[in-house]
Amino acid sequence: MARDFTTTSLSNIDLASLRDPAGIFELIEVVGNGTYGQVYKGRHVKTGQLAAIKVMDVTEDEEDEIKLEINMLKTHSHHRNIATYYGAFVKKSPAGQEDQLWLVMEYCGAGSVTDLLKKTKGSCLKEDWISYICREVLRGLLHLHSHHVIHRDIKGQNVLLTENAEIKLVDFGVSAQLDRTIGRRNTFIGTPYWMAPEVIACDENPDSTYDYRSDVWSLGITALEMAEGAPPLCDMHPMRALFLIPRNPPPKLKSKKWSKKFQTFVDSCLVKNYLHRPSTETLLRHSFIKDLPNERQVRITLKDHLDRTRKRRPEKEGTEYEYSGSEDEEDAMNEEEGEPSSIVNLPGESLLRREFLRLQQETHTQTHLLQQTHNQDNYKRQLLADRQKRIQQQQEERRRLEDVRINPLQTLHHKTMLVLSCKTALISDVCVVILHLQKIFTNQAGKSMSSSSSSFSPFIDPRLLQISPPQSPQGYAQSESTHTCEPCVRQPHRKGSVVNVNPTNIRPQSDAPEIRKYKKKFNAEILCASLWGVNLLVGTESGLWLLDRSGQGKVYSLISRRRFQQMDVLEGLNVLITISGKKNKLRLYYLSWLRNKILRNDPEVEKKQGWSSVGELEGCVSYKVVRYEKIKFLVIALRSAVEVYAWAPKPYHKFMAFKAFNSLPQKPLSVDLTVENGQRLKVIYGSHFGFHAIDVDSGTPFDLYLPSHIQGVIRPHAIIILPSSSGMELLLCYEDEGVYIDTYGRITRETVLQWGEMPASVAYLQSNQVMGWGEKAIELRSAKTSSLEGVFMHKKAQKLKFLCERNDKVFFAAVQSGGSSQIYFMTLGQNTLFSW
Repeated sequence: MARDFTTTSLSNIDLASLRDPAGIFELIEVVGNGTYGQVYKGRHVKTGQLAAIKVMDVTEDEEDEIKLEINMLKTHSHHRNIATYYGAFVKKSPAGQEDQLWLVMEYCGAGSVTDLLKKTKGSCLKEDWISYICREVLRGLLHLHSHHVIHRDIKGQNVLLTENAEIKLVDFGVSAQLDRTIGRRNTFIGTPYWMAPEVIACDENPDSTYDYRSDVWSLGITALEMAEGAPPLCDMHPMRALFLIPRNPPPKLKSKKWSKKFQTFVDSCLVKNYLHRPSTETLLRHSFIKDLPNERQVRITLKDHLDRTRKRRPEKEGTEYEYSGSEDEEDAMNEEEGEPSSIVNLPGESLLRREFLRLQQETHTQTHLLQQTHNQDNYKRQLLADRQKRIQQQQEERRRLEDVRINPLQTLHHKTMLVLSCKTALISDVCVVILHLQKIFTNQAGKSMSSSSSSFSPFIDPRLLQISPPQSPQGYAQSESTHTCEPCVRQPHRKGSVVNVNPTNIRPQSDAPEIRKYKKKFNAEILCASLWGVNLLVGTESGLWLLDRSGQGKVYSLISRRRFQQMDVLEGLNVLITISGKKNKLRLYYLSWLRNKILRNDPEVEKKQGWSSVGELEGCVSYKVVRYEKIKFLVIALRSAVEVYAWAPKPYHKFMAFKAFNSLPQKPLSVDLTVENGQRLKVIYGSHFGFHAIDVDSGTPFDLYLPSHIQGVIRPHAIIILPSSSGMELLLCYEDEGVYIDTYGRITRETVLQWGEMPASVAYLQSNQVMGWGEKAIELRSAKTSSLEGVFMHKKAQKLKFLCERNDKVFFAAVQSGGSSQIYFMTLGQNTLFSW
């Protein structure tokens, strides 16, 4: 950007020689953010005159850009419609820190057009006010364009008003001087929603160019903003908006209340081909601008409105909790409300744009549905026969395990497994039988499992049971010596429980599996949970709780009288995402706000609303957060629709709409998102009929897998995108089985995952294993081969539900009589996970 000026003009500015502002100007308060720094309301110490002071760190990388902005201000700010430049200062910082540059400019006390919209009833301005503001902006732009300068960031936030209703353009941080011979630019910069199609195109195509008429497009979008309260596509993710603006037809005024003159003015500004777009000089002669009635009266009414909004008690600002912390965003900023500062070429920003663009590009690949070549009746009979055979094999295997539990000594005699039969307070109603199963099934209905004899090895740590292990029967001590467990002294509990809301896991790893139960009984059914550090956030039918795992298991009530159906902690983004409330809204709770509800160390925070909604979504059924490269997607299943959102980093700090698929033929119950070969997005969702997919690019839904051999509705348990498959292979778990298919519906493996009983809950573990919770046992299976790798038997039938997992720990809940619930966690041990 700086290369467009001659080298001599920049070399004339010596930042180090500028005076220190101490004793000359002082800062009062932050009023906004510019492209390269924060903007303060300031005061001249001697005269008391107010000024706008932009403060920015002087880094070597940005020195040329800062010099460029100073040069722009010095050269071009002497115009009635451009904020006047007063001077620049450098505030020296201690050694090792960057010096601060202070740019002092005219203070516009009435704020920006965007601020005015927020304070105006209906969030729209009168038509004659819009005409007056557009005319003044055009005059400022004509001044810049006549000096071969493009502003490149015209929007409501950069159009300021003085207390006398004068209009001033600000923020030259992204302005560029036109090359005097070519007269065009090919640099991508600006704010997405106001950006002209040709400016966006130059990022996708290096050969594309644009000229000063890109400012005219931005003025047209600003006119829409003043008429409708926000620019078009403002609810969309900025990267999605960048994709749609060049491809969509030009936006128009929605309401019919506006005059024909205003409509034609907007249409003239928003001509997609910039070569056919009128210049600022031409637009100044447009009837909407030229025929402004009684300019003096318009300014008087606008000034009166500004005075009234300034005197009126300020509306509650800052009611929402201030965002802090974001993954991959080290430089957290305390930002004011209002439109975000411009998207500039920050490190990694261009890569992020290109990732989004690649995922949205249309391809000529057509989605083909797999057609069964068999006779449907014969094929269905064969499926039913295979299923019945698998179920019988599983029942026989389960009976063997039941026999093991009833008569463990007999099983030891055959050297197939070791069962420690015990009674313990720690695991009062779970009898653990942990089996080392290497290859269980032989010749299983022609499936892909290799034939071998079953072998069982003991894998249990008596320390978990807190009693001495039973003595080995006489005659078997030597043969089982490799499995002998040494008793361990029980460690005393910690004294006191101080919740750690910034915790790290200090518990040593265990190589053996264990199941533990927390003493706390919840009076309502536990529906979901998520780890926050080592602590556990628990969502029930009646509230949100924090279980302090760093102490004695104390429980803190965070939110009461609200149902929490699903939740995930996104620590890098400082948020807890939930489906909660009577209307099943998708809400983000700020972790900083939740932390303060425990520590109570900031009274101001307690007054603020600690959550925000994602869009206006109600009736959410489930969601999934999917990270691809630097992009975080949020795919949401609604009652009859699926919507995709994406995380917009600073300055937005929220999930924003990416794409929506409405009126689906099946009601989605579970949902996921895959990126095929890093290029093509597909939504996968389960319903009562089977599993379906939506090609995100074309929006076409199609059936992936319909288990026609099962009568009636089915229950989809899990959609598992298998690792090392480039997002192309899925394991779909439903009822008491699972199938392997690709994202086009083709069967990829003859193996069918068959559970020993109907699971109530199924989860994929990071160890590439699948765990199923049944009424009588918990099964652990390989996600790759579906083979059984472990079984945890219950003493009595009970309803279990998976909650969450991390590393080698799996948390689940048991619903007991009367509707109360308790939480268990299973520590499988790293070695166990990979060597069972």
